[in-house]
Amino acid sequence: MSSTPHLVRLFLALWPCAVVRNQLTKLTQQLAEDCSGRCIRPENLHLTLVFIGETEHSNIQKICRAATAIQSSPFNLTLDQVDCWKKAQATVVGMSRYPAVLTTLVQDLQHLLADLNIRYDAKHSFTPHVTLLRNVRQCKLPDSIAPISWPVTHWSLVQSQQTPTGSAYQSLADWPLDATDFQ
Repeated sequence: MSSTPHLVRLFLALWPCAVVRNQLTKLTQQLAEDCSGRCIRPENLHLTLVFIGETEHSNIQKICRAATAIQSSPFNLTLDQVDCWKKAQATVVGMSRYPAVLTTLVQDLQHLLADLNIRYDAKHSFTPHVTLLRNVRQCKLPDSIAPISWPVTHWSLVQSQQTPTGSAYQSLADWPLDATDFQ
């Protein structure tokens, strides 16, 4: 008799501090006035670095052990533009520019997963954003928004679970970025 491996749904992400989360929540509420859709709960606001998806539970330990090899400096993001993604039916906030260290971090994480033989979503190119609204049918976006400055100091391994009220995210582990080379 074969046993089915216990599967979990995982992703690697940046999680905003309380100040940034509050600013994102206010922006979400403002956009909800002119856009249909469901607001993302404040505790679920994040920027996905790499989406792993369904994977064996045993991969959590593998990722946690190997992740200590990731070296990156803290950096700042400036969230300064909103967009409506019609195909995904989502309203997102993104950046007109982002630092190269963010792209390098994503590539390093992808290489780490590949070295561990853990599959991840490689079919979509990395477009850094935070989803604010889902199930958007119509959207009237402002011409501009007040920029949100996000000091990034760590990244996280996160488990996603479906609940009757939507997705619930649990940070399983966090890794600080090395403050000696702050950018």
